[in-house]
Amino acid sequence: MDQHNRQISQLEQQVERLWRQIKEKDGQIQNLQQLCALNQQSLQDLTQQYQQLVDLQNRLGRRRRRSSYSSRSGRHSSRRPVYSRSVVHHLIRQRFPDWSIHDLQFCGQGASFCSYALNQEYIIRCAKHRDSIRRLRWEERLLPKLQPQMPVAIPQFQHLGYMDNGLPFCAYPMISGEPFEEKHYRHLPNEQRDRVVQQMVDFLKVLHGFPVTEAISYGIPYREFEGMPVPDTQQFAQKKIYPHLTLDHQERYQHWFDFYRENETDFSYQPALIHGDLQPRHILFNPEKGLIVGIIDFEDIRVSDPAEDLYYLQETYGDDFGQRLLKSYGLKTSDNFHYRFRFRRLIQITHHILEGLDDNRRREVDHGFDELREFLGRPLLA
Repeated sequence: MDQHNRQISQLEQQVERLWRQIKEKDGQIQNLQQLCALNQQSLQDLTQQYQQLVDLQNRLGRRRRRSSYSSRSGRHSSRRPVYSRSVVHHLIRQRFPDWSIHDLQFCGQGASFCSYALNQEYIIRCAKHRDSIRRLRWEERLLPKLQPQMPVAIPQFQHLGYMDNGLPFCAYPMISGEPFEEKHYRHLPNEQRDRVVQQMVDFLKVLHGFPVTEAISYGIPYREFEGMPVPDTQQFAQKKIYPHLTLDHQERYQHWFDFYRENETDFSYQPALIHGDLQPRHILFNPEKGLIVGIIDFEDIRVSDPAEDLYYLQETYGDDFGQRLLKSYGLKTSDNFHYRFRFRRLIQITHHILEGLDDNRRREVDHGFDELREFLGRPLLA
């Protein structure tokens, strides 16, 4: 009997200890729940702050992009990279722990991406803002479709992922070459010039021949050059811009609008997929072979006038290149081919000034007027 009572007493003590443990656990659980609630609120606050920062960055980015219209290469500058070398180094270590890092060099940034060269073997391309996401997505879908037909190398993404800030990055094998400057073309012998021009024609034929409907299904935008109807642009210009110009510049301005009205049919075109930014740094050249080896940076691709790619190539490399290009491409152009693109440039300048006036951005307005006066000071239609 005594043994039985002792067992009961021991069991009661064990039950009491268990209840104390349960109460302690309940207290710990309550503390954890409170901590989780606090962390969740902190996470929500941080997410909201991050979203506010992203929105602010996007607004500033749009303003920077609107103000970067002095030249086609103005989008790309030598300013400090948005991602430091240490940040990209950490990204590689984090995402690719097996990769060795012997050499990591900043190699340029545009409106949407900041790029580094890893060991002269890979390009690490990091998105600068949320708008970069859609550009990366359409490149991801489009480039593999173009690559089999291309006469020169184009980027082929091998790795896609996200950085700690939630923005995407990609990595692809580096295409070795140097920017194809006008001096490279000028020093080529006649036969080699034809080969280089034919390379560009073959590239453009593949790009311009890609089905427009399929490109649009990827989210690639269709952009007409005006932005707003030309007659409306003229009315706004007469009201807001003309008063700041001399009578001579007003007459020259009006001359260009008259030119458009008299030759409006020359501005029609069959929409095609275009590169949209064929500046020298995006065309890679092998000086030893005298050939183009690759074309990069498709972030500005769009459906628009295919002649735009040809026009800007001629503007960059001169009349000799342009004549060979147009002949080999087989583009039927009117006598106003070059003038219509000059008029488009005038419209772009006009829109930037009007945007600056609407947003009260004085520096951009002053910059725009400087460009406008320089444009109107050139010989008319020459």
